[in-house]
Amino acid sequence: MSDAFGFMFAFYGLILGLAVAEIAAGFSRAYDERHKRRLGVVAPLFGVLLLVDLITFWMNAWAYRDLEDVNYKYAYLVAIVALLYYFAATQVFPKALDNDTLDHHIMDHRQEVAFSVLASNLLTQIPPAISAFTTPWPMADIALWAGLNLTYYVLLCIAALAASKKVVGIAVGSAIVLVTGATAVFA
Repeated sequence: MSDAFGFMFAFYGLILGLAVAEIAAGFSRAYDERHKRRLGVVAPLFGVLLLVDLITFWMNAWAYRDLEDVNYKYAYLVAIVALLYYFAATQVFPKALDNDTLDHHIMDHRQEVAFSVLASNLLTQIPPAISAFTTPWPMADIALWAGLNLTYYVLLCIAALAASKKVVGIAVGSAIVLVTGATAVFA
């Protein structure tokens, strides 16, 4: 592991850690207020999706452990990716003073959450996309990588745009299964 990676990972890890803390605090508030506010299904599913994806992001950062130097380009990209996740995490659960139900809140904020996660994921796929063309990957690897990512992106778009709470829940649940399964198989 390079010193440059350690330096960048500390910054990245701090912001991702804040996002995880925000999700944990949201779950805690939801549990504490369960007698006043229905827990619902969709908001907790979004919370689980963010936790699963954040952990995957954290683990995928290890691929860059041989980073040779630190520069503004990397620092900005790392900040944008992590801050998009932090923003998404702050939108999943209502604030303590909100009277909204959890599902009503997330249905009003699902586009911000899903599109932030989508943007963050797209940004992290730039280096592998470049690598697939500069150091030719086998066609099967490209198809698998593209298929998994495109499926995830479609599920996020469905979660962001579907009007039905049931469809949103199914899309988010499917995304959780996809990310967890792909991570278990390919990590």
